[in-house]
Amino acid sequence: MKKYSIILALFCLTSSQLVLAQEDVLLDEIIAVVGKNIVLRSEVEIQAIQAQMQGVENENVECQILDQMLLEKMFITHAQLDSLVVGEEEVQGELDNRMQYYIQLFNGDVGRLEEYYGKTVLQLKEELRGDIKDQLLARRMQSQIVGNIKVTPSEVREFYNSIPTDSIPYLNAEVEIMEIIVKPKVSRIEQEEVKEQLNKIKAQVESGEAEFGALAAKFSQDPGSAAQDGDLGWFSRGQMVPEFEGAAFKLNPGEMSDIIETQFGYHIILLEERRGEKIKARHILIKPETSEKEMAIAEQRLDSIRADIIKDTISFREAVLKYTEDEMGKKTGGILYNQYSGDGVFEMDQLDPQVYFAIEELVNGEISDPVRFRQQDGKEDFRIFYIVNRTKPHLANLNDDYAKMQKIVESRKQQEAMEKWLERKAPKTYISIDKEYASCSMLNKWANEGLTEE
Repeated sequence: MKKYSIILALFCLTSSQLVLAQEDVLLDEIIAVVGKNIVLRSEVEIQAIQAQMQGVENENVECQILDQMLLEKMFITHAQLDSLVVGEEEVQGELDNRMQYYIQLFNGDVGRLEEYYGKTVLQLKEELRGDIKDQLLARRMQSQIVGNIKVTPSEVREFYNSIPTDSIPYLNAEVEIMEIIVKPKVSRIEQEEVKEQLNKIKAQVESGEAEFGALAAKFSQDPGSAAQDGDLGWFSRGQMVPEFEGAAFKLNPGEMSDIIETQFGYHIILLEERRGEKIKARHILIKPETSEKEMAIAEQRLDSIRADIIKDTISFREAVLKYTEDEMGKKTGGILYNQYSGDGVFEMDQLDPQVYFAIEELVNGEISDPVRFRQQDGKEDFRIFYIVNRTKPHLANLNDDYAKMQKIVESRKQQEAMEKWLERKAPKTYISIDKEYASCSMLNKWANEGLTEE
């Protein structure tokens, strides 16, 4: 039986988005069914195109993709049979994370993302909602199958000792890092200038001198909506930051808000329509600039924190909780997480270049000087980095690489549990695969008494 990845791939494009991107008409059809859950031809073709874009050259790629999709549908089918549920809050949280990831692919430019797909962020979220819910349901089923598996130290030693000497892997240099972030303040003068500008814009709309949309296109600094005359489309509660949402839902159609401050800057909102629990609105966003004087103050503040850590007045971890101005950093204790592996370990070439050059010469326990750091949305802050652990390239060994060996053993045990579960469940599950894929030998394991080729 094929070995499956314990973490399912999370897919980026929907079939309608692929049609748009290709400017083609995609004739869709069902090519497989698991229980009551279907696999569409477009789903497989989308993933095949993505694989090609990522440089994957494999004549069996569609077979492999369908194989993984059948596994996902098995999870969903049995999650439904077992009455597992996924809450709306979970779905919304995953949607927000996914959209943030997509925006990062466009270098933080929401406008480019929306222009590429021809849809607003809210529309993209709605298209993804069903897929996200299914993927979360599949994860929940996976967790029930493999979530309680534990690995003992003796199992790890036994595995390591079973590796032939000439097959012990050579590991690249790796590093674990913590950070403290200090953000420059915006001066009162800058804030007042932005408010004055927004008040003038509001007065122009109220006097009939100019249309809200025209002014949004001219002045708004929200790249996603400015190109659409400030149009945010339809949205419901929970889709915007609380301050913005609270103001928008209090408005009547045709009414403008007072100036609203959020983490993004200052806004005025025009409510256009309301349908039950959804509203349609436009907004104008203006972001106050941070002066070089405020940047210098932030750098000095962080340098003072660094000096206290070096003098052992406070530990780096305590300083994270006390001083870092990043909410996620407070929750993670300042640990940088690797988006590729999901843990806090980076190979050196996986680091953001700004981080790489800041820690290049540091050894375990050392702290970088304050670094001026530019985020993907163009905002700047200051950061110091602490080397928790740094390894040189070396042959894997139990002393330095126990955690890696443990993960390998855990993955193998999870795989065995997965295979046993499939051996029990697949013969009892209706599975139908289109005869077009009869040549895919890796799909033979899905054949059972319920399988039909149509």
